[in-house]
Amino acid sequence: MSMKPARVQFNGGELSPWLEGRTDIAKYDKTAKLCRNFIPLAEGSLKRRGGTRFVAVTPEDDDIVFKVEAIPEEAEIFINGQKMAELAVSRGDEVTYLVRAEGYVTAEGKVTVTEDTLLTVRLVSLSETVTISVAPTPDDAAVKLNGYERRQISVPRNSVVAYLVYKNNYILQKGSVLADEDKTLHIVLEEDEQQMADYGDWGDLVGLVAVTSVGDKKHEKCFYIRFANGALPVIFSADLTAPDEPVDESLFYRTSYDMYNSVVTVHGPVQHTVAVENVNSIILFNYYDENHNTLAEIDAYTIEKMNWPRDENGEYTLFFDNYTGVATGNILKVYYKGDLVWELKGRKNG
Repeated sequence: MSMKPARVQFNGGELSPWLEGRTDIAKYDKTAKLCRNFIPLAEGSLKRRGGTRFVAVTPEDDDIVFKVEAIPEEAEIFINGQKMAELAVSRGDEVTYLVRAEGYVTAEGKVTVTEDTLLTVRLVSLSETVTISVAPTPDDAAVKLNGYERRQISVPRNSVVAYLVYKNNYILQKGSVLADEDKTLHIVLEEDEQQMADYGDWGDLVGLVAVTSVGDKKHEKCFYIRFANGALPVIFSADLTAPDEPVDESLFYRTSYDMYNSVVTVHGPVQHTVAVENVNSIILFNYYDENHNTLAEIDAYTIEKMNWPRDENGEYTLFFDNYTGVATGNILKVYYKGDLVWELKGRKNG
């Protein structure tokens, strides 16, 4: 019967498989072929290894990373109640975070993570303050900071300041700024064209009604513009596409336009014209309103005798249909064959 001597000393640790036959080594009798879940002690004996504690799920192919970056750097970061700055989670997991540091307001929250996320958390200081100033253009614009009218405010570092800058006839600007250091905001307001477009007693703009030929011996074109309380004919040379100067301010004060030999100004808004032949074989140009009622008619002989303007096809014309008027609020834009050629932006327009 074979006898195996007892092993009572294991402080030599595990023996490499390559040394299993080296009985001549001094530590041979102090080693083990396999030492699993035990820890060799210096005294030669073994003790069971300690237990383990769950810390975090290790990343897998479909895992994503949630990471918190704190300002100031010395702040402590906790994710799901554990002190750590980074955690691998499954897509769609909800995680909580808390960031704290002495002398700062603690920040905490909850996030649903759907992709790799780096969250930067700036702690608001309890002692340090910074100054935020606003320099508006124009200089007389009103400024509100955190809801109160003022141009300068001192707040805790890393807090957020809401600002509002406004003035009549200008486009309001609002937003917020991080108060991480002393800073001055230069805010330039842009003019609100709609607010500037005012026509006084004429009321609001309705739109461009028609572009017609006008005149008796002097041949011109007319932009016929309708307002809530009146109708304005803007007369310009027949050889031009559009007026090349601003509207004469005196036109807004006229009460009668009979001085212009224009069917539009005499009879009202024209929607379209049609050339027809009457019973005497005389060609007539008929003017119609939006309800297809005849406003007036002029015979072709008269048109030719007056040397009436011609269109691009060389035909005598009373109504130019290559123009389109687009009214947006109180601003009128006139297009010729799709190209912008003229704008009206109030009584004092450019």
